[in-house]
Amino acid sequence: MKKHDKIYLLDQMLKAAKYPISKEYIAERLECSIATVYRTIGDLRDGYGAPIETDANNGGFYYHGDDSFELPGLRLQSDEIEALLMASHLLEDIQKGLLKEPLLRLLNNISNLLKEHGIKDKRNIQIIYALFRKADPEIFSQVFQGLQNGKKLQIEYLARSTKETSQRSISPLKLTNYKNAWYLDSWCHLREAIRSFALEQIVSCKICDEPAIEVNQKLLKEHFSGSYGIFSGEPKYTARLKVSEQVAGWVAKEQWHSKQNLMELKDGSLFLEVPYNNDTELVMDILRYGENITVLSPDSLREKVKLTIEQMQKNYQ
Repeated sequence: MKKHDKIYLLDQMLKAAKYPISKEYIAERLECSIATVYRTIGDLRDGYGAPIETDANNGGFYYHGDDSFELPGLRLQSDEIEALLMASHLLEDIQKGLLKEPLLRLLNNISNLLKEHGIKDKRNIQIIYALFRKADPEIFSQVFQGLQNGKKLQIEYLARSTKETSQRSISPLKLTNYKNAWYLDSWCHLREAIRSFALEQIVSCKICDEPAIEVNQKLLKEHFSGSYGIFSGEPKYTARLKVSEQVAGWVAKEQWHSKQNLMELKDGSLFLEVPYNNDTELVMDILRYGENITVLSPDSLREKVKLTIEQMQKNYQ
């Protein structure tokens, strides 16, 4: 962690603390030695005039007086700068067809903030949106307004698998950008359940006068974090995969699921367990690594992958 990052984090810790915090706790959070803790405290107190006091009883540190002290300028850590860059690129895409004025002001503020931290030209940093699926700007606008105003939406949706359209009354819950595509997570009043709709597959959208229903946040969290990929819901199966040594280094650095189980085997390969509900996206990600991933179980997933490979082979006979 860089020096200015330590100063920024220490300032945040002292502002949030209800009681004096020990040098040991500070050292743990700042990932440094006790000596560096004292140097950082000195830099913050002497260099920036921070009202740091030492508690006479336990030797802990705290801010004295009111909450008026502020560091000059905003200090960002490297991961926060990366997040701002990602947000900037994402907002640039949205503002091409929606809310141009407010988003333009926000983009300018982000650009100025990045310049303060040494990123003078963010065009030097490229984010490539491979296989990007573009939503219709007018549809995006209607969805966005309905979501923000808490109104039900009446949509016509084209299913990719059947090529058939259906009329849906939905209560929008949140917009999600996942793998370079926009999804509208909603309560579907036709199915009486939570459903995710790909925005580029929405043919038409109308904002209704009727207020959208609210869905329990615990239910939402369980639905969206339970299973693999965009096909959420309560997990019904657990995929058990063997990853070859050739790609183990890549897969080990990937997060397939928040509740995945990853184990390194003696031969250098990996054993990976992933909970899932719908196997569509999981099959695609398994095939992404070709012969380097083997499905051990369940049998239904093995057969699905095997059948897909057989159908692929027919294209080349």
